Amino acid sequence: MTVRKRPLPPDPGAEQALRILDEIRRTVPLETRPVALAEDYLRAVKQVEGLPENQDGADKTWVERVVRQSREHFAQARRIR
Repeated sequence: MTVRKRPLPPDPGAEQALRILDEIRRTVPLETRPVALAEDYLRAVKQVEGLPENQDGADKTWVERVVRQSREHFAQARRIR
C-alpha cells in the first residue's frame, strides 16, 4: 500500500460529519445482519480492483489534485435564492 506523501488539509465539514455520526452511533441502536452481495457486484469489484491503476505503486497523485480542486471549487460556491 502506498502512503500519501502530503497530508490533505483538515476538512472542518468532514470533522463535523464524523462527530454527528459518532453521536448517532452512541445513541441509536443499530441492527446488524449479514449483507448478501450479488455475484455480478462481486465480479465488477474484482474487475475494477484488477485494473493497473489500482495496483500498489501506481501513480495516484491525481487523486490529491482532484480532491484539492474540488474543495477549492465548492468553497467558492454561493447559495442563490
